[in-house]
Amino acid sequence: MKNNVRAIMINAKECLVKGDTKMASNHLNRGIATLAQMTIDGVTHVDGTSVDRWKERFWYELEENELLEG
Repeated sequence: MKNNVRAIMINAKECLVKGDTKMASNHLNRGIATLAQMTIDGVTHVDGTSVDRWKERFWYELEENELLEG
């Protein structure tokens, strides 16, 4: 199963621009789940950068936009 992590991030950012924080949160969490599975599967790089860097980007967006569930 090939996932385009970059596309997930783009979709999340588009939702943020539109003010749809619920969908943005869904996309960001989906990205983190996808990256977690990639880590389990031993994938180290995807869409031109490391899986760890992508994780940082997704977590940053969740935190920066106050979308962390409490």
